[in-house]
Amino acid sequence: MGLTASLRIAALTICLVMPPSAFAQFEEGDLPGGALRVRNLSPVVQLYGMPRMSGARIVYDYTEATFNFEAANNFQSELRGGTFAFFDGETYVGSYRFRGGFNERFEWGAEVPYVAHSGGSLDGVVDEFHELFGLPDGERSLASRGRLDYFLRSGPEVYADFSNSRHEIGDVRGFLGYQVFAEEMQALALRTQIKVPTGNVADLSGSEGWDFSVWGEYERGFVFSQRTIRLTLGGGVSYLGEGELIPDAQEDWLWVGHLGVQIPLHPRVEFHAQIDAHTDVLDTGNPLVAEGGLLGTLGGRIGLTKRLWMDVGLIEDLENESASDVVFQVLFGAKF
Repeated sequence: MGLTASLRIAALTICLVMPPSAFAQFEEGDLPGGALRVRNLSPVVQLYGMPRMSGARIVYDYTEATFNFEAANNFQSELRGGTFAFFDGETYVGSYRFRGGFNERFEWGAEVPYVAHSGGSLDGVVDEFHELFGLPDGERSLASRGRLDYFLRSGPEVYADFSNSRHEIGDVRGFLGYQVFAEEMQALALRTQIKVPTGNVADLSGSEGWDFSVWGEYERGFVFSQRTIRLTLGGGVSYLGEGELIPDAQEDWLWVGHLGVQIPLHPRVEFHAQIDAHTDVLDTGNPLVAEGGLLGTLGGRIGLTKRLWMDVGLIEDLENESASDVVFQVLFGAKF
């Protein structure tokens, strides 16, 4: 599943579900709220039930459909603590997500990801970016471009070893939300999520364990120069059911946190900056294998029509190689 094909599928899907009224004149306030829906897309971390922040206001008077396409470029190698990981390639995740509401207080939803690992079609772009800004490249410029080589071994056990493309349905997620309160300038929502083991470890598409998450999201608005700037806060915990990837090293509890800001530039355009963090998933001593992560995201939200929008984001690993080198994210969303 390449970038061009995925975006064409997303655009076609959105057009099919959109009613004609969606293409009416855009009005201020039609942009959905909340942070960019970011998750660590490391080949290992993405296997687990880490929640995406969805906003402090639940959906109750319409149904929302989104297609989120993420492309993560990897060139990382580390041997530490008896665990060896080598990731050279790209991981793509295309996630279809639906949610709706009932009783003005509750929302339901489901997310179905399709996970693909393939050669690095973005290698040249990432190399040039590193060169342009003088960033360290970890000797990735010396390696062949367009290659896929994912390998993960802990002790004598090999958990993943493939150099040909893999395409699989990932772990399906279902969730519920509850609106604690919602006012003009602030809101608070609580959510729960369950991850079903529909993927598998050998293809790095799922952990083969059931995960359960609980988290809260808060939003606060501040008016500056007739513009409402919004801060978003989020945090929660996931209980990780025993998976099949290095089970002796897996943590039982995963903590997540979020801090973000959304600045309106135009009724149709918002600038987003945010930080998302999580604790260790696997305690192997090897930072590539699901240690705690700190992600920085810059991007924005664009209102295309009254009920159709697009998110774009660039996500960088800010800490210790537990995330991919760089992730490009594009989301198409529709309200109907």
